[in-house]
Formats: sequence, C-alpha cells, structure tokens
Amino acid sequence: TIGDVDLLVCSQTPQPIMDAFVTMPEVARVLGHGDKKSSVELHNGLQVDLRVIPPERWGTALAYFTGSQAHNIRMRSLALVKGLSLNEHAFTRESDGAEILCATEEEVYATLGLPFIPPELREDWGEVEVAQAGKLPALIQLGDVRSDLHMHTYWSDGKASIREMAEAARARGREFIVITDHSRGATIANGLSIERLIEQRAEVRQIDQEMHPFRVFHGTEMEIRADGELDFPDDVLAELDFVVASLHVSLRQPRAQITERLLNAIRNPHVDLIGHPRGQLIPDRDPADLDMDAVFAAAKQSGIALEINASPSRLDLEAQYARRAVDMGIPICIDTDAHAITELDQMRYGVMTARRGWVEARSVINTWTLTQFEAWVRQ
Repeated sequence: TIGDVDLLVCSQTPQPIMDAFVTMPEVARVLGHGDKKSSVELHNGLQVDLRVIPPERWGTALAYFTGSQAHNIRMRSLALVKGLSLNEHAFTRESDGAEILCATEEEVYATLGLPFIPPELREDWGEVEVAQAGKLPALIQLGDVRSDLHMHTYWSDGKASIREMAEAARARGREFIVITDHSRGATIANGLSIERLIEQRAEVRQIDQEMHPFRVFHGTEMEIRADGELDFPDDVLAELDFVVASLHVSLRQPRAQITERLLNAIRNPHVDLIGHPRGQLIPDRDPADLDMDAVFAAAKQSGIALEINASPSRLDLEAQYARRAVDMGIPICIDTDAHAITELDQMRYGVMTARRGWVEARSVINTWTLTQFEAWVRQ
C-alpha cells in the first residue's frame, strides 16, 4: 500500500549518513547521491529518499513530509494570511525576506496560531478548523487498551493454546480477553461444532478461574453464511459471553444481497461485534460492496460495536469509516484477531488506524474497565 518512503534524519554532518545509506545491502540501485538528499531503489522495487536536516530546521521538514498534500496546501494558505511563505525548509517573511526557523513541529503550528496537530490527522479532513476552535480530539493511545476481544487458538486455526494466549495477553498489559475461535461453518479454519464449543467452554472457565483477577471470556467468531443465516442458533449464542459475527465467504455477492447478510447479523440480539466488517484482505482482496449507510444505520439502532481489525492484512474498518461510526455514536472495538502469540503485538496497527479516524479512547469498548465492558454486554 506504500508508494515510496521518505526518510528524514536530523544531523549537522550529512555526508557520512548519505554514504552509509547508499551502500546498505538492501539497495539495488542508487538513483541519486548528494550531500543533502539521496535516492535509492531497493531490491523489492521500493524507492526510498533520504534527507538530512539540520536541527534548527527539523520541525518544518518533519511537518511538511508527514502532512498530506492537501494539509500542506492549507498550511501554506494560513501562512500567506500572516504575511509568510512556507516550504519544507522554513517560513519566510514577505516583508523583508527573513527566515523563521522551527526546530520542532509545535513551533511550526504555533507560528500559524494553531495548537499541535497530530500527524495522523494531517489530511485536510477538517483538522485545521477543529484546531482553530480548540477542539482537537484526544486520540486513543496503545496504553489505553485494556483488552483484546477477538483471537484464535489451536481449537480452530490458531497456533497456541487458550492458556498460552491468555498468559501472553496478560504479559502485554491486557486485563481480560475473549477466546473467539471460528464457528462450524468455517471448515477450512477447523471451525468448532456445537459439541466442541461446549467442550471448549469448560477449558475457558477453568483457565479463567485459575488466572483471576485476569479474566478469560468464552466467545466465537461466527460465520455469516452465504445464504445470510448465522452459523449457530440463538440458544447456543445466548450461552456465550461475547459473539463476533464476520463475513468470510461469497464476498462478491451483489450489494443488496451481501448487505442484507450483514444486517441480519447486526440485528441479532446475541451478536456483540461485527468483525472486520468490509472483509478486505490487503493486498489480495478488495472490500465487499456493502451499503455502508445501511450498515451504520443498523449498527446505530442495535447498539452493536464495529471492529477495527488490527491485522496488517485487514485494517478494517478503515480510518474514514471508523471516524464516521464514532460520529454516529457507534462503539468501536480494536482487536488483533491474533492466530499466534506474536500477533498479539499487532494491536498497535489497529490503534494507528483508529487515530487516523479521529477515534478517542472513550469510543472504544476494549479501553473500558471490566465492569463497564460486562455492563455493556448485558445491556
């Protein structure tokens, strides 16, 4: 998904850095080698540009290269109103041509009369107006996450036991988790029959008791079948602590048909969360052609949560949809969908996506305390 990479380094001595950069083993071809900028092509075809910036100009360069083109245009427009011009190097006063150097990004925004705008918001999606009004969101941080509500074990297609996943999650600072192995329709993923689901519940309850006060809840990632039916009957779902419903098959169905499948799950009173709602797999599969207006309206009405799946192959909901959900008051859940212990560390990618979507911790159910979470599920 990356077009190219810009690297910035802060230093007063650029030449040794440039020389080291162009001779790295990852470099297939040197496109340019200067004292302030060098460009290379890596063996995987990616182009990487390196710029070395003196400390006194660091803030201006960093702000320029982390903002989108649209955001940078807005910044330059604000500068002109103040009698300044702005480029990646400095502000320049139009009256006398004197430069205003900014060693930090905070200085750049202060020169424009703005509070610091986090890099994830620099898209010209209204962040400038919100900053001017003093109402920038307090974006969620990784440290806000208390739980992980979607993960798999070797009961289905995971690579670790329930206890191993629980202990690994606890070691990463989580306070509770939900085990959500695949349901019976996911045969390719060794989905659980009703009998195996009941058998698994006993193991979850035992581990939950032994690991107290850390909590382990029993759930499922339930298939939304191609015909729109749910993979487990209501009496089975009612016995679970938490139910994730997901689309995995027949994702190329016409919009009306696949949307109705998802709406059927959203309307079910036992479903708590829609997992990776649009079903994309980066870079191999485009999102399903869902009527997102209908999805959001139904989620709002039902009180269900929508997931930001933190897997780098998912990142679904994407940022713009996450922001829209929060604006409508729909709860968000950021999960790893981990199938192995190491994948529990992917939570940060979900948090990054949420931050791009202007999401605050209060809107994310797995930043809530155990008491808040249990009350929400009961409701």
